[in-house]
Amino acid sequence: MAFEGVLAEIIALRSPDSILPLLSFFDDRTPYDEVMFSIIHGMEIFEDEIYVSQILRGVIDFYAKSPRWASIVFMRMLNSEATRRELIRQLRSALPATKTAVKSLMEKINARGFQFLVKTTPVIVAAT
Repeated sequence: MAFEGVLAEIIALRSPDSILPLLSFFDDRTPYDEVMFSIIHGMEIFEDEIYVSQILRGVIDFYAKSPRWASIVFMRMLNSEATRRELIRQLRSALPATKTAVKSLMEKINARGFQFLVKTTPVIVAAT
């Protein structure tokens, strides 16, 4: 696919400024989950501090436009202990609207099953 070639070029630049624009490509209606996962893998190459800060900058629009993929990105963040700690650290000083969006995402993830509760609770507390 042409998109994957462009994505590879963007990722090769290794610019943290690419993360926020990449969020706009997520689409819950896409039949190409593998492309969405390619975007995720491309964003995950960055250090946690950069990755988390950029995701938090765009979380409000990301969650509104693509709640399914926002949940998947955040579940992956929750599954990495280091990334989860960084998320909690940055969330404590985030803007109220960002905290609200992340808290809503955590509640959505919890609604899928209790197995994430131990991981989402500290994030919810940081967003409060």
